[in-house]
Amino acid sequence: MSITIDNAEVEALLADLTATTHRAAPDLLLELLRRERARVEEDREHDRAAAIASGRLLHERWKAAAEVDPRPIEEILAYDENGLPV
Repeated sequence: MSITIDNAEVEALLADLTATTHRAAPDLLLELLRRERARVEEDREHDRAAAIASGRLLHERWKAAAEVDPRPIEEILAYDENGLPV
């Protein structure tokens, strides 16, 4: 597979890195892409963990909240045993 990059800054950076590291451009690009993939996966994992923690916190707060009205839902909605309004 061939990739064409039509960006002067990318070409300049790649040329600078290949000259500095004495590594081939494909090797450098492969390493950079692998690092970026690992970083993205780490961010995803962090986001998942944060979402789970947030859900747990929300659940704990909900469970700890005081009961506002202790009456059964049927009494609050004022329907009788036949489902008719009282």
